[in-house]
Amino acid sequence: MIVLGADRHGFKAIGFVEGYLNARKFPFVNVGVKAEGENVNLEDLIPRAVDKVKENKANKGIFSCGTGVGVAVGANKFNGIRACLAVNEKMAEWSVVYDDCNVLCLAGWGVDKKTVFKILDSWFSAKYDGDKNRRKMLQHFDTWR
Repeated sequence: MIVLGADRHGFKAIGFVEGYLNARKFPFVNVGVKAEGENVNLEDLIPRAVDKVKENKANKGIFSCGTGVGVAVGANKFNGIRACLAVNEKMAEWSVVYDDCNVLCLAGWGVDKKTVFKILDSWFSAKYDGDKNRRKMLQHFDTWR
């Protein structure tokens, strides 16, 4: 399952994501803002969204706020979460191939549907390359929390 979460600034980006996921019949749940004019504080949203991602190793998350940085910083505070901010398809691809990221963070300000779809195509089609040294490094990072 894909877990979506955005504050009011990420609402537009998550709307594009929902359209993408619906068109491809990907299962998802939105735990953030669902309507124009709603808001949720990131300190409330991120733990709720991360908990849903961590319910199953196969789950992934897509979070958004104005810059995308806030949700990335917050999500990365949790053990087992590897969140990346991707502003283009190459960053999205490499975040999975090299760092096995399970949460994609998107900027909500200045976002356009075409770019979001390219980022999602790259992120969903990428596979971790299985490098054992980087896996060990990622596991070591989790001991810091």
